[in-house]
Amino acid sequence: MLPLDSPRWHALEAAKGPASHFPGLLRQLREHPEDEGLWWGELWKALYHQGSTWSGSYAALPHVVEVARAHPGPVARRECVLVTGIIALDAPADVVPEEFRADYRTALVHARRLAREELMGATHDRTTYLYLLIALAGLSGWSQLGHQLEGLVRGELETECPKCGVPLVLLPEEAGVSISAEPNAALKPGARCLPVAPAPERTLPLDDGAGPLEQLLALSLHTGHSRAASWLRCLGGTASCPACAETFPVEDPGDSSR
Repeated sequence: MLPLDSPRWHALEAAKGPASHFPGLLRQLREHPEDEGLWWGELWKALYHQGSTWSGSYAALPHVVEVARAHPGPVARRECVLVTGIIALDAPADVVPEEFRADYRTALVHARRLAREELMGATHDRTTYLYLLIALAGLSGWSQLGHQLEGLVRGELETECPKCGVPLVLLPEEAGVSISAEPNAALKPGARCLPVAPAPERTLPLDDGAGPLEQLLALSLHTGHSRAASWLRCLGGTASCPACAETFPVEDPGDSSR
């Protein structure tokens, strides 16, 4: 890892100039790993401001993961998984500067382990749990699955009919997912929607041998998060186009590329 006293930080990029302030911020994090305001305020803003990352972010992330591993409190573990996973989901591997790539990849391996432990062992509200699943997808290289689940969490997932090409939107519901061809269907209570047929229920092992969707589904079922499980089953199910009635599988979101 890049030492915190290295002058190299002054040449790295951050949101509003050089990353000179990163070492001080990371030292604060080491001293106060359970300070939720520090994570949500300064750290997120520094590493991932308005959906963007910089060279300083990739130099800093291994330090962030080291803090969570050394101080396994609930705030440090959760926030480390979230910030690392979301950055991994949105940033292609080839944008990581070569000088930080090895440490960054090692940090993702450790963060992925923390993510699975966090999903298995802690009690979270529904939204936090869903974002932890998204983070695990990012840390695992399952970018398509992560972005699909992220779309449902945000209220709609855009797609199109593979036969007629009409734009479609998948809409999350309390138990399941529906599909509509109407523009802005999420804002129209009376929009015509058809239910997505979920994948059949079956027992899934809690191991790394299963596919991406199956792994997240198994975690959700094991921890009793039924809404997450129902959405994931729908992502592995089939939908009918409201415009042309074509029935098609919701695209298998497995994506192991990085």
